[in-house]
Amino acid sequence: MNRRLLILYFMIVWLSISSASILVRLSNAPGSICAFWRLFFTVLIILPFWFKRGCKLDSFSAISGLFLGLHFIFWMESLFLIPVLVSTVLVVTYPFYNLIFDRLFFHEKIFLRQIICLITGFVCVLMYFNPFFNKDLNPIGLILALLGGFFASVYFTIGRFVRKIMGVDLIIYAFSSYTSGLIVALIYNLVYRVDLFNYTLSTYLYLVLMAIIPMLGGHTLMNYLLKYVKTSSVTAIALGEPVGAGLLAYFILSETVDLYKIILSSIIIFTLIMIAYDEIRGNL
Repeated sequence: MNRRLLILYFMIVWLSISSASILVRLSNAPGSICAFWRLFFTVLIILPFWFKRGCKLDSFSAISGLFLGLHFIFWMESLFLIPVLVSTVLVVTYPFYNLIFDRLFFHEKIFLRQIICLITGFVCVLMYFNPFFNKDLNPIGLILALLGGFFASVYFTIGRFVRKIMGVDLIIYAFSSYTSGLIVALIYNLVYRVDLFNYTLSTYLYLVLMAIIPMLGGHTLMNYLLKYVKTSSVTAIALGEPVGAGLLAYFILSETVDLYKIILSSIIIFTLIMIAYDEIRGNL
């Protein structure tokens, strides 16, 4: 893949996924509702392209979608319990898991500097748990965000297998996985009797934007890259999400960011740049 094009894709993904948490908070809808409608509108958008592919479904893609649905539900619920910056930092721990999965399941070479950078980034993530700087954080919110990160790692690992090893078409993979995730979100809301429909017009506007920006520009583009780039490298883009989301939360939601978090976020974004650089240099 062309190096300049790859860098452009990485930037689009980063900017897109950074907007997700802000759109969730602005919607004023429960996290599980955001998960449902985000996937619902995304499925509607790609439905015409799926028809052109012969309406095919893939079972492995559907399995990955189960974890996508859980990822969205757990993470989006955490956004209403802990600050945006903390939630996004914890949920992006999935590149750490994917680094291990790449080695164990795909036997792919991992550069030494990538390992060092991912470990450094993950250590910085853990430092957000420092009680001296982070008092009064809801432990349930922290756990939900971490579980959301783990489910995301499984989702991307299966996606890597489906896209690269099985060679499943992007649209077929996306439609199968997103529909599966949609069903998971629907079942969750029905079980817990969460109202699916009675929301304001502005709420639905933000839900549609979730489908267009972070879902198509973020997740779908990441799924496209999985065919050409290692899972750990694709998901490492998300290590920069806390920086983008934190800045947006500061300017839009008036959430303050202290110096401690700024320093940690800066280190995390630096590790992201190094990981992406080594991947590009490795002749994708």
